Order: sequence, then structure tokens, then C-alpha cells
Amino acid sequence: MEQALIKLSQYTGAPAVTILLSTHRTFPDNKQDSIHLKNLITTVEKQLYEQYEKRTVWPVLNKIRELESTINHDYNLDTLAIFASGDFIEVYRLPIATTDRYVVGDRFEIRPLLKAIQQSEHYFILSVSRHLIRLLEAFNDKILYEVKNADFPYHNSFYTTDPMRLQQDLVMDNLLKEFFNTADKRFKKYYEENPLPVVLLGEERNLVFYQEQMDIKGLVVGTHHGSFDDTSDPEIAKITFPLIQQHIAGKQDTALQAISSAQSAQRLLVDLNDIYTAAENGQADTLYLEQTYLPVGHIDNGTISLSNGNGSTDITLPVIDTVLNKGGNVVFLDENALNEYQGIALVTRF
Repeated sequence: MEQALIKLSQYTGAPAVTILLSTHRTFPDNKQDSIHLKNLITTVEKQLYEQYEKRTVWPVLNKIRELESTINHDYNLDTLAIFASGDFIEVYRLPIATTDRYVVGDRFEIRPLLKAIQQSEHYFILSVSRHLIRLLEAFNDKILYEVKNADFPYHNSFYTTDPMRLQQDLVMDNLLKEFFNTADKRFKKYYEENPLPVVLLGEERNLVFYQEQMDIKGLVVGTHHGSFDDTSDPEIAKITFPLIQQHIAGKQDTALQAISSAQSAQRLLVDLNDIYTAAENGQADTLYLEQTYLPVGHIDNGTISLSNGNGSTDITLPVIDTVLNKGGNVVFLDENALNEYQGIALVTRF
């Protein structure tokens, strides 16, 4: 989705149509989604004909109508996002809530994609026990797959049948640590190919031992205690998703700390024109905005003027696009999180 975001942020040209539809995941509510989409497209059609000539509207509208007929609403999430122009059309199902709306202009409304990326997490799950270690890959509340090959599931071969040694705790602990150390080296190969955060499942003592054996520290973003050798994918997802939600929520605290540190280092801009100029010059590292920050106005010769008059547009879209196209990052924070900075702040590269 990150590549799609960059592609959409780079597009400029009229008409660029963004359609955002609030959808439903389950039957029978999702049966109404097709009706609501049709009504929204009808409104978009009227708006297009009011703003542009027919021969300009037809290619865009034809693409939207063709796409509408192919959408299977049985697979809807929380939002359906459609991006259409005379050159191409894209559709995305997003796991974030929205209100039904559309934007017709010379840029796409990419904030829903940004928010979806920031409110989602792709991660590994390691189920750890004395006898077996399982490796799974997940996205939010869905298990994508469990690794089943020569590496995992990994069965413990570090054991002894000597009754005297079985009674020695130190011997058993050393054998367990050797098992965990070998398992971690197997996992490390997968992490280096795809460096994702990790959720650990298992008995508390086993998790302590396992984390001691991990070569790469700081990967674990959540743990849950219990036995999961035979637990099904859906049941595991029910356990891990709340942990991932807590991890995502913690990112806001990290962002606020980064802003504070940048301010101390004199690398923080809060004036909208200063932010836009820095972005144009490639100096933007990370742009932070409140989700409800939506100033309107004009940009003339590189200068932003805020106003609500005729022709005023959402100023944040060109600012966001510029930051992304110059290799910067954009992070949305909760409402009122940036009160001290009037809703927006930019950390510069130097």
C-alpha cells in the first residue's frame, strides 16, 4: 500500500476523483453498500459535469462505472476508497472508518490511505513452548499463514532421558535455552528477509528464557501467557490483535517525544508557510498532523494564504504530497494531540 500511496501522491491533473464509502464487513449490512456506492457515484457524476466539459468527464466516469460493476461487496472492510482519473483507476478496501464523501480536483485525497497504513500492523507471531515453536505471519486481526517447512514448526530435540539428569533443574534449563537459541537462529533468517515486529505467546518462564536467547533485541512488541501448541489461527488472532492495537496506540507517545526532541534541537517548524517551503526544498523528515486538521486556502507562487473564499481548497493535500515526494514521512495524530502547535508540526532533516 505504501507504493500505491506514493503513486497517488505524485499525480496531479484534473479531474482527479476520490470516492470514500463507509462499508460493512458482514451480511446483511453489506448488501446496502452497493446502493450507497451507486448514489455517491451519481452525485460525483453531477459534480463532474458542473466543473468540466463532457469529453473530459466521459473517460473518468466510464472507468468508475466499469469498476462499480466488478466490486464484490462480500469482501468489504470498513471503507472503500476509489481513485479515478482519465488515465487510471484504483480501488482499496481499508480497515478504518470514514464518512461517505468525494473529492473532485487536481489531486487525490490520500489521507485515508495514510491513516490505514498507520493504523495497521504486519507482524510475526512466535508460539513458544518446551516442546514446540511455531512461526506465523499476521496482518492486524488476520493470520496470513503459518510457516510449515524444514524450519518450523520446530520440535525440541534437546532433551535427555537420564532420570538423574531430569531431576537437575540447571541441566533442564540449559537444554531448554539451547533449544530456544537454535530456534531463534532459524527465526532470524525470516526476520532479516522481512523485519517485522514480533508477538510472543507462551508460558511466562519460557518467554523470559526465549527473549534472553534472541540475537536481535527490541523486536518484541507484546506477549501473552499460555499454551498455544494446538491453538487455531482464528483463536491466536483474537489474542494477538489487542496486543498490536496497544502497540499502535503507543506510537503516538513516541511521535510526541520525537517532536519535543526536535524542538529542543531547533529542528521543528510549526508555521504552515515555513513547513511548505522546507518540504519544497527537501528538508522535511516527518510531518505530523492532527487527523482533524483541515485548513483551506490558496497557494500562489509558493505562498500559502488561508481563506474560505471561492476556489479555496484543502491546503494540507499539496503539503502532504510534497513531503512524500521528497522522501519524507507523514504521521497522523489524534485530535488535540498537537494543540501546542496549532495542529501541525514538521521535524526537519537538519
